[in-house]
Amino acid sequence: MPDSSEDSDPGRDLCLDALARGCEAARFDVRRLREAPSLRMTAVFHQRSERYALIRKATLWAAETHEYLYAYAPSDLDSALWRAILDDVLARGLAAIRPHDEHMTSYISAVLLCRSWHADAADAVRRARFVRSFRWGLRGWARLRTIAVRLPDAEQASAACVCNASARNALLPLIRSALSPLFTL
Repeated sequence: MPDSSEDSDPGRDLCLDALARGCEAARFDVRRLREAPSLRMTAVFHQRSERYALIRKATLWAAETHEYLYAYAPSDLDSALWRAILDDVLARGLAAIRPHDEHMTSYISAVLLCRSWHADAADAVRRARFVRSFRWGLRGWARLRTIAVRLPDAEQASAACVCNASARNALLPLIRSALSPLFTL
């Protein structure tokens, strides 16, 4: 799906570099790559919390939280491309999740950096929902976070973004801080 014009966009490459630095500052393990359909970066975050009594072998409880972030850079986001990206993100994210007794939550995050979007695709990003529980929630659950950022160009002075409800409190601040020069007040 990517075309040759996507490979030579220095603005998106700078935004991907800024996003990679922001993810690394938030303690993600970042990997840059080029795959279809326009996948440019993956970032993985793992956190483990536990409580124990007196000695470490006497663990009272333990919980693990994971986030699998996939950054795409399509030039124009339409509904068909969004559906293909969503299917790809869910397939990659669900393949990475390993539910077990101490697994609590895994977030599968899709970040799209695009030059333009169709209104129906932006609305589909905003309405995207996916939740899956593993063994009725006893082995945790997975949730989808989606955000699309329309990068500024000659016609637009500031970047615009749309995100679903689960991305609003956690992923949106990360994106805004990483790409802060693009967002004007």
